Amino acid sequence: MNARLQAFISNLPSVPVPEEKLSLRTKFGWTFAILLLFVVMSFVPLFGVSKSYSLNFEILQVLIASHFGSLISLGIGPIVSASIIIQMLQGTDIIHIDTSTKEGRIMFQGIQKLAAVAFVAIENGVYVFSGALAPAGPGLAFPIILFVQLILAGIVLIFMDEVVSKWGIGSGISLFILAGIALQLVNTTLNPFGSFPGAIPQIISAFMSGAMNSALLPIVSIISTVALFAVAIWLQGVKVELPLSFGRLKGYAIRWPVALFYTSIIPIVLVVSLVAGVQFFAMTLYNMGNPILGTFTSASSPLFGNQQIATGGLAALLSPPTLQQLYVSATTTGITSLQIESMAVYTLILIFGAAAFSYIWMYLGAQDPKSVARKLMDSGLSMPGFRRDERVITDILKRYILPLAIIGGALTGLVAALATFLNALTAGIGILLVVMIIYQFYNSLMQDNAAEFRPIKEKLTGETFD
Repeated sequence: MNARLQAFISNLPSVPVPEEKLSLRTKFGWTFAILLLFVVMSFVPLFGVSKSYSLNFEILQVLIASHFGSLISLGIGPIVSASIIIQMLQGTDIIHIDTSTKEGRIMFQGIQKLAAVAFVAIENGVYVFSGALAPAGPGLAFPIILFVQLILAGIVLIFMDEVVSKWGIGSGISLFILAGIALQLVNTTLNPFGSFPGAIPQIISAFMSGAMNSALLPIVSIISTVALFAVAIWLQGVKVELPLSFGRLKGYAIRWPVALFYTSIIPIVLVVSLVAGVQFFAMTLYNMGNPILGTFTSASSPLFGNQQIATGGLAALLSPPTLQQLYVSATTTGITSLQIESMAVYTLILIFGAAAFSYIWMYLGAQDPKSVARKLMDSGLSMPGFRRDERVITDILKRYILPLAIIGGALTGLVAALATFLNALTAGIGILLVVMIIYQFYNSLMQDNAAEFRPIKEKLTGETFD
């Protein structure tokens, strides 16, 4: 790599690493401060955006922790996009940086930061100048003002993510996603105001007015949400433990867990993002007078008000009905063939798409059996009872890693589809994200601040440690 580029990347502004190990109280303080700043930014409206703009694709707002029309209209989308692409380039050896060294890690993080800033500019430019975020008036003045605000907010988010990663708990990206989903859950469950009150206020209102039938769908939404959370928590805990031993330390062995969600949430995030991207492209073409991918009509959403809803073509097949919409159709015009077809197509795309992406991501992320076997060999580990040979260990790992990666990916797709159909209080991808992010935070606390966190865990769960 060019020496000047290396020097430039090494001198990029960055958040300093703590000089000593931080206490749990300090980490909680920094995490809470950044979380509060993120929530405040999500409620600060953009200056110069039209008050009549419509919000579309709420699933994207869950994925990228955004709030359209605010300073975080694109949320962490540019940061995540840059991170995924750089990791893919590194995994496929298109770029090769030795992250085992301090200099390599600094270089890799610097390239990720540059890519994130570039994506902030590109994605915000597309949204502003394509009209997705409609300006308040004609001309270039308002779009330029919107563009500058969004770029500055995006750069601030990059540094906020870095603060959490170095001074807080977990990662800023995970924290922001969790905060966005939590706000959505509070709104859809408890919010008593607006045209679309939360599920609990709807139930109370139905019982007070004696209209018991009106309480049925909100009750189903609450029950389905709780049930899907329970299923996601159970699936998160499913794993296969493989015995490993140290060749140089006879009699010393460990058990290495291979989780059912082997590739985590990345595959279903990619699939859902791809589906939403196709819908967005279809809507853009429709608004330009080319409905080749689908037709749209204006409708109301219980979460985001007026939206453009797909009514025909590929876009409609990728927009399945919820249980509430099926109930309304059944009691009025009748359930249509398009609704049934869209449910089938959407479910199959999520299941098979997540399974396929899980398989691909396993190799891109160097989590495939051969790469894992090489890492185990380099660490001095081997399988008890088998010859210490990379090919032998690879063959053994294939029996577990490949099925778990594919089945785990497919199950994330099924949970996401079920949450959509059952009209859960947040998107299915949101349920999976909450479970996995909380699990990651728990692991982070147990690894980095176990001595301080274990007494807290004992008080909360009653579990004691030796």
